[in-house]
Amino acid sequence: MYKALDNSLFVMDRKKFNQLREKADGFNDNYNGSNIIQDDIFHVIENYTRKMDMPLEFLRYPVDDDELCACTFIRGGRIFIFLNSKMPLGKQIFAAGHELYHIKCYLEDNGQELAQKGSMLASATIDNYQGEQEEMEANAFSGLLLVPSNTLTQQLHIYSIDTNHLAITDVLMLMEIFAVPYKAIVLRLYEESLISEEQARELFQVSNSELDRLVSLTGKAKRCTSIPQGITQFGSLLENLETNKENGSLLPSRYESGKKRIGEIQNLYHYEQEGTECQAI
Repeated sequence: MYKALDNSLFVMDRKKFNQLREKADGFNDNYNGSNIIQDDIFHVIENYTRKMDMPLEFLRYPVDDDELCACTFIRGGRIFIFLNSKMPLGKQIFAAGHELYHIKCYLEDNGQELAQKGSMLASATIDNYQGEQEEMEANAFSGLLLVPSNTLTQQLHIYSIDTNHLAITDVLMLMEIFAVPYKAIVLRLYEESLISEEQARELFQVSNSELDRLVSLTGKAKRCTSIPQGITQFGSLLENLETNKENGSLLPSRYESGKKRIGEIQNLYHYEQEGTECQAI
């Protein structure tokens, strides 16, 4: 459990972390304002790439691979983002913020890593902060973007949360407010010097089963720790099909066969399993 703390960019490279704080704050000012992002991260990414004149295809569907969270790559002058919707919602939101950092490096800092190799986000990178330097930077950026320092302090005041005597249920409340994983909230509290290292390590020591029990008992953080149902997104496939039909670019038979094929794909990835709670993510 301590790996997320010991491997974090805040611990490993404080100077770089402070630089990312400025970037995340600037990004929020330009593309989000003072809103708490939560699920809007998906719209924020779409708006960002649109303003950067970069076509984006967002793919979001369930995959039976617990290790695969997300991946991003460039093909034919387009950015493709895939998110595994079989993850708890909070983890999906954090993963999206993580991938946004790679996209930002590519579009603004001339980073060629994304164009050359793409990005693949494994669960271990989010759960234990394991990975190369840019992966840790992406984690830090995602946390700073989704849980901004001023907003975090504000919410602590609004909900009368005393960080000197922080309970696990207080962390669950913050998870509910920001819709991010448990470890991300604990780490952000530590990064802002709102809790001590000793407190952070104690909170990281809480077992998965205890977290699940408290989520079930209190109802707090239930939405972000559950797997959302029926989420499938296949980029602009359906939109392009309808546009080509309206433009007369498709024969009726081609339109019908294309629509049928999209329906088959949607049925293939349709996920009806009842939402389940996460485990200490």
